[in-house]
Amino acid sequence: MSILNRGPGPFPELTHRAGKYRALAEDLERIARGEHPGELDLRDAPYLYDWQLCLMPLPYLLGTVFGHPEIEDGHFCRTSELITFDPVAGYSRTFSRFYRLGSQAHKDGIQ
Repeated sequence: MSILNRGPGPFPELTHRAGKYRALAEDLERIARGEHPGELDLRDAPYLYDWQLCLMPLPYLLGTVFGHPEIEDGHFCRTSELITFDPVAGYSRTFSRFYRLGSQAHKDGIQ
């Protein structure tokens, strides 16, 4: 999402967005070094059950979520853009946050 800046500022939404990019970059650098998130890293991450990978228009996950800060437990969730994930290790990193991955939905093919 683009943010239109009007006037001399300040623009607090840009500070918030910069923090999200910084956190994402730090997580990706650790994963690139082979340091996958552990129990402590994922302690507060929402849990996504019956998830499925969708590729259009950008990759994201769909599933039932528990422990999300904004979505009630047991509700359907569409994640923000999927940046990286390891279903074997049981985690994903979207633009917004880590998710712990539960069981994958039984569905033929990828949407």
